[in-house]
Amino acid sequence: MEKERAEKSLRKLEEHLERSAWIADKYPRVFALAEQYAKDAEHFFRKGDYFSSFGASDYAYGLLDAAHIIEKGGLSAPL
Repeated sequence: MEKERAEKSLRKLEEHLERSAWIADKYPRVFALAEQYAKDAEHFFRKGDYFSSFGASDYAYGLLDAAHIIEKGGLSAPL
């Protein structure tokens, strides 16, 4: 169950990063951090550390969601 949850989170995060590419223009550091957390999540997943993978993806989601809320008053799509 843990593996499936982490895998699903990674897929959704990839989609969220694509929808959030505009953040890189206005908040490049925030977007870069979100991308780094996404890479960390993938790294942990490959190592079999699904708990840390899920945690890293949550940090990335938080950064992206904060930018959406600040700029657009909400999220671009339900997660």
